Amino acid sequence: MASRVQVVRSPGGVEALLLEDHALPLVSMAFGFRGGAALDEDGKAGTARLVGGLLCEGAGPYDDQAFQVALADRAIQLSFGIERDRLTGSLLTLASDLDQACGLLGTALREPRFAVPELERRRGVYAAELRRSLNQPGAVADTIFWERGFRGHAYGRPPGGTLSDLPAIDREAVVALHAALVTRTSLRIAVVGAVRPEDLAAALDEAFAGLPEGSAHSLPETALGGVGESITQFVESPQSSVFFGRPAIPMHDPDFPAAMVINHCLGGSPSASRLFAELREKRGLCYSVWTGFDVSEGVASLVGSTSTPNEHVGQSVELIGSEIGRLAQDGLDDDEIDAARRYLIGSHAVRLDTSAAITRLLLAMQFDGRSLSWLDERGPRLAAVTSQDITRATAHLFGDGGLLIVSAGGAR
Repeated sequence: MASRVQVVRSPGGVEALLLEDHALPLVSMAFGFRGGAALDEDGKAGTARLVGGLLCEGAGPYDDQAFQVALADRAIQLSFGIERDRLTGSLLTLASDLDQACGLLGTALREPRFAVPELERRRGVYAAELRRSLNQPGAVADTIFWERGFRGHAYGRPPGGTLSDLPAIDREAVVALHAALVTRTSLRIAVVGAVRPEDLAAALDEAFAGLPEGSAHSLPETALGGVGESITQFVESPQSSVFFGRPAIPMHDPDFPAAMVINHCLGGSPSASRLFAELREKRGLCYSVWTGFDVSEGVASLVGSTSTPNEHVGQSVELIGSEIGRLAQDGLDDDEIDAARRYLIGSHAVRLDTSAAITRLLLAMQFDGRSLSWLDERGPRLAAVTSQDITRATAHLFGDGGLLIVSAGGAR
């Protein structure tokens, strides 16, 4: 695939990765700005989420309704989302309407109205969501896990905000964060679809050339803390949610392909992992259990979660810990390694079944600092993982086997 991806540079100096494909008359674009919710001020968690939520609600000459009508008239799909380390956006349009779509996108990015009535409405929606989440064990456990895991770091603040912080976010805070976040320096873009490089170049300038240059945002490297601690929070519910994790191997480490194989065998497979076998198949303690890598700028973590009836929380947590300990001590057998390698190589291609999925991958590669050659190297690197690699990566990944564990539910 790497040979098909081009780097397009517009006359205004905007760069994007392009996979040209004329099978359908559509263009899909994914873009993002480095920084995200990590740029929220202390005491104003949720500001970046408000920025993203309001970018499609009125801009330039368009009020909220007029902007939505302008998008709908040409069936343009435009949306924004917030992550801990980036603000992301997606655009889907007919190729014939790309210039108009990028014109509307550029207006939204450069001239958002951030009208006070829309800000208050959006604040109310988020506050209602947060109030509901107080009674949801999964949401409570998730929030506590990240707050403890990254105590004192920007990643410890909830990207969605808090009920105590939301009232403190005024329009001035939203405008200021937009100015710091939506800049060309922090911008990355990926495009897939029926567009020639020269036509895309002109559209890129329409959308992005007018943005301020800005300055680079960098976050200090960190690692998931609280390893060895177990935290329990009461939530009135017959079920408890459990989150667990520990620091992981960074994506650029030579042992990361081996770590992918290890994770797949531990809890990364939806129905064939060790944790699934122990908790679900053998004992019926849960419906599902999973593990995976959470990678943000400057940090990599191995995280997992399950939900179980309150009376089975202790047993489930004990089994998770013992299974990690067994894997750390005994490693994986050759059949497990071989099956995991085949799955990870084959499923990757299956997941890239839409233009939107490919643009998301190309965008993530840019934020992660992966070169285009990674597209062709990923499979061979996984195929080359040996049992010796697994042994070395297992020691690196699990260390003493300690976990940060957070459970929320009716179990006291």
